[in-house]
Amino acid sequence: MKIIVHRGAEEIGGNCIELVSGESRILLDYGTPLPRINPVTHKSENITLEQAEHKIEGLYGPGKARLDGLVISHTHQDHYGMLYGRPLNPALPVYMSEIMEEIIRITGKMGPDHKDFTAKVEYFRKEVPFTVGVFTLTPYLMDHSSSESFAFLIEAEGKKIIYTGDYRDHGHRTHAFTKFLNTKMGGIDLILTEGTQAGVETGDNEKKVMLDIEKLIKPDSGALYVMCSGQNVDLLASLGGIAARKGRFLAIDGYVALILETLKTLALKQGVKLQLPGLESEYLKVLDTPTMRNLQKYYPEAAEKISRKLVSWVWVNENPDKLIIPVRTYAQHWCRAKITNFKNAILVYSMWEGYKEDLEYQKTLEYFKARGMDAHSAHVSGHAYFSTIRKLMENKKPRHIIPIHTEHPEIFQAAFGDRVHVLQNGGEFTLD
Repeated sequence: MKIIVHRGAEEIGGNCIELVSGESRILLDYGTPLPRINPVTHKSENITLEQAEHKIEGLYGPGKARLDGLVISHTHQDHYGMLYGRPLNPALPVYMSEIMEEIIRITGKMGPDHKDFTAKVEYFRKEVPFTVGVFTLTPYLMDHSSSESFAFLIEAEGKKIIYTGDYRDHGHRTHAFTKFLNTKMGGIDLILTEGTQAGVETGDNEKKVMLDIEKLIKPDSGALYVMCSGQNVDLLASLGGIAARKGRFLAIDGYVALILETLKTLALKQGVKLQLPGLESEYLKVLDTPTMRNLQKYYPEAAEKISRKLVSWVWVNENPDKLIIPVRTYAQHWCRAKITNFKNAILVYSMWEGYKEDLEYQKTLEYFKARGMDAHSAHVSGHAYFSTIRKLMENKKPRHIIPIHTEHPEIFQAAFGDRVHVLQNGGEFTLD
């Protein structure tokens, strides 16, 4: 069996991995590379979708060699973003969960470019094996900061490979990682593991972040603004819990409301009741930001339900001490137009510290700081500490390890010795 890491071997993000067994070929993820910060302008510079395309036989049209399928691991664009490039081969099935498809489409349509993708989508479900070409894949839910994230046990030629996708064990879904460890899989020949945080041995967990944020709220505190991803459902669940305990309201925009309702509805359809804030939550309010216009255009039925939780800006400015407000980049534009009362307000930054190098993030942070807010950082990564990576390797005992999605492959070599094979983008490894 041959493993080709087209992208993701030398950097964090942009994963695209090919597995070849005889005449059968599959891809694991097809993500956009992460933006790079220009050291002169301090602005994010994106690689265009055209520049990021891979010339892989069968990916965009029929070729001499058949491509049997593309498997997406989770709903972060560095793993699926190339779906928004030019249309894929219409005969190529793209495998993802039902929740993943809906979240990906929402993110595209509600974004600034209002994008959608065309593909032949096939659903998989956790722990239910499915076949792509000669490969049998079993997806396992993992703990990560996205709506859903999966690792895969991949079997062919009598060999077993684990592709971890992105994972951790310090979020609210640590039970998923524990279950993955406890699952008997037999001898593992190779693990393709992410190593975003390989340089960090251990650190805080999501519960500590929740407690740190909650401690910031005093009897005389004004609104609590939390700069975070609209898809960080663990953090949003934490903020909902804080709101309920502190007698506050979690005031979200229409995009976040749609993400939460979609997750809850589709999970319930599968018999799972997610403990997330929802329209039925007494502590939840919705702000009338510009995202409501997009919601009404692309998701009118959901917009009608969500609009019942809308609050007026008069009420917001009269009750800042009752609010917890998640915000994202560019939030200053609607805040400037709508919010006048920032008395005793608090700002929490709960995102990757590296984003602060980006000029647009700086503008948003400076806007809130200029309102006289106390600024705090409270965040944990969506990625595994190296202690967790060690735990995985000790548990599964793979014969070979290929680190991807990392800037620190040397740490893997120091920890796991000759079992580690460091590749460059486009590099190959043959599993005997």
